Amino acid sequence: MIIKIDATEQNRKSAKAAHELFTINTILIHIIGTLGLIKLLNTSMNVAIGLTIVVSIGIIFYTYLRTKKAKKNDVYLVYLHWQMSLNRYKILIIAYVFYILIISLGLIIGDNGVSSMDGTSITGSILTLLGTVPLFFAVLVSAVLGSGSMFNAGRGEVEQKFTQKYPQ
Repeated sequence: MIIKIDATEQNRKSAKAAHELFTINTILIHIIGTLGLIKLLNTSMNVAIGLTIVVSIGIIFYTYLRTKKAKKNDVYLVYLHWQMSLNRYKILIIAYVFYILIISLGLIIGDNGVSSMDGTSITGSILTLLGTVPLFFAVLVSAVLGSGSMFNAGRGEVEQKFTQKYPQ
């Protein structure tokens, strides 16, 4: 059940900022940033994804610090939406861990000299795709969740269960 918290227009804009940053991280950093690194700078997929994960972790750390600040200094609605944005990063972090584990597995297994016609490791290619697909879906789900939360923040709304989990 969604409840409405009485807030000024400025407070609703401040609450939306958390989800705007979250959505920028998912869409601009992960999708456009990765594609840009691969196509424009001609980097490998693993390097491009690795760089976007590093940038994303920086944004997650900023969100963590901003959430702590919001808890002390901002109105309840703003704090709740920064906390919600921080909680949504769990989806991406799980996907990062899975990606890193799969890529590490590829380094441990090695390719034993087996490669495709273009010289790339077959094992490495398979494991890269296996790690990338869940990450891609996590980014897409996160983008949808972030845009929905942005809409709710703009209206001063939040789920009742969330207010119970994080009381004033």
